[in-house]
Amino acid sequence: MHFKYLFLIACFLANLNLSLAETAFVKDSTLMDKEASAPRWSIINKGAGNNNSLDLLARLDEDVISENPDMVFIMVGIHDMINLHKFLDYGTYRKAYQKIITRLQHAGIETVLLNLIPVDTNAISNRYQLDFFDSPPLVKIKKANEIIADLARTNGLKTIDLYQEFIKRESPNPGKASLILNVANSGKPDGVHPTSEGNRIIAEKIFNFLVATQKINQKKKMVFFGDSIIFGQGVEGSGTSEGQTFPAYLKKMIQWDELAPYFSVPYEYEDVEGDFSDPFVFEDGTVVNDLADWKERRKEILKKWHDHMGQWPEMINTPSFEVLHTVEEESFVQKKIKFEWVPGQMTEGYLSIPYGAKNNPAVVTVYYEPETAIGQGKPDRDFALQLAKRGFVTLSLGTTETTENETYSIYYPHIDSATVQPLSMLAYAAGNAWHLLASLPEVNPDKIGITGHSYGGKWAMFASCLFEKYAAAAWSDPGIVFDQNKPNINYWEPWYLGYHPKPWRKRGLPTEDNPAKGLYPELLENKMDLHELHVLMAPRPFLVSGGAEDPVDRWVPLNYSLRANELFGVKNRVGMSNRKEHSPNKESNEIIYSFFEYYLAP
Repeated sequence: MHFKYLFLIACFLANLNLSLAETAFVKDSTLMDKEASAPRWSIINKGAGNNNSLDLLARLDEDVISENPDMVFIMVGIHDMINLHKFLDYGTYRKAYQKIITRLQHAGIETVLLNLIPVDTNAISNRYQLDFFDSPPLVKIKKANEIIADLARTNGLKTIDLYQEFIKRESPNPGKASLILNVANSGKPDGVHPTSEGNRIIAEKIFNFLVATQKINQKKKMVFFGDSIIFGQGVEGSGTSEGQTFPAYLKKMIQWDELAPYFSVPYEYEDVEGDFSDPFVFEDGTVVNDLADWKERRKEILKKWHDHMGQWPEMINTPSFEVLHTVEEESFVQKKIKFEWVPGQMTEGYLSIPYGAKNNPAVVTVYYEPETAIGQGKPDRDFALQLAKRGFVTLSLGTTETTENETYSIYYPHIDSATVQPLSMLAYAAGNAWHLLASLPEVNPDKIGITGHSYGGKWAMFASCLFEKYAAAAWSDPGIVFDQNKPNINYWEPWYLGYHPKPWRKRGLPTEDNPAKGLYPELLENKMDLHELHVLMAPRPFLVSGGAEDPVDRWVPLNYSLRANELFGVKNRVGMSNRKEHSPNKESNEIIYSFFEYYLAP
């Protein structure tokens, strides 16, 4: 269904603070479809329990070739060799495996062979009578690996040696530390399938292979094809690329490889903390020495900011919503909903739920109005749409009514007599949105994040810092500290932190003739800045998607957040990417999506 309408805010004043890039746009639900999707890693688990090589051959077309992957990694042979119901002789095993390889080569798919991991003969003996085997199970595994090595040589394929990696780590063994499931570590006499740590080791070997073959920087679609080892039998997430399967671990490793540069402080900004007040000093002058001290100091900072900005009303902990209409998209259902987000004030937004969602991660997106984030606005601001396609439940929110009348925020209890700074009330409303998402059976309440761009970036930043139940946050170029040299970092405006009764001051940079009013000049006088809010995020991860307003030197205030995370004993929780332009782009957005996938997805 196409939605086409024009929403134009004409702003031609000399001191315009809201750029046309943010307030003038044509909404078109087809706009996003015209843009080519950025290439992404795709890791597909096509393992199946009790499969031998003939079973894999039978499902090759449907499960692998139809996916049109760039690469396929094959592991097969465990059941051929030791499953009494699936035994194949060595000759049949070789022929079936060769047919799989030949068909993949004819399809032009790069193929990599994984050899078989060692098995625990003692554990297997508790399941089968070894008299049924023509050779000891481990001997049969070694023979299968010889066949795999020969097939690789004959067909010019690469192999990854998992067998020797497990042997090097003294596995299998009868103890809890074995990388193969046994009675000691699982309560079951398995002897065949890797533990969670065993799966992680397999993923590490494959990751190192991708690095060594220089494929790690290429966006690949990979299918892992095989039996119950690929499937992940015995661990969380079996049959998927989630949980404790090795495709899941590999996905996380690849994601972190892409994210790691953004979580590394450039050398020139290491330990530089600039001319900011020290948030690790109590109001009475004592210094934070440990985590216990920090938790008390954190409460002090939070109270100070709420005392300045105004106290929130009681949270709406049990929100309900009305569904106004529903649209079924390709991979999710989208519901336009109406709910109470501030006492006595209703709002409308878009709730997108992937089909089959259960305990999924979720993200709240915030902007001037909720349509842009679902793909009905300017390009590269469709955060809710793209995250829903990636399996996130999303809730897109905006201040449509006040954007249309150019007051741009939430005023409580009334615009003529607000008792809470509007930006703080936006944060409060986002807290109530968290409660709405957390109440849904499709959502994991421990895995809810928030994001937004520019105006939405300020909103997302205040919401995640002031409302600690948000598990992660990405702020797109909001201006993460006060800066009166950049007109778009306009926290002095009455819809942010400079509220005062009407008539409002003329928009623009504060000057002697047009000074800032309300709370904002008081914050400057008290040497309060937003780094005091950033530190409240620890140990929760956040990403600054920096543009023109948040260049690389913003690492200076972010160093305080690194210090806060050190007190929790955690690393890699503070990140920043940078681009020249204020507007987001596909590359900067992919970093945001990868950030949420890494920190919120299972």
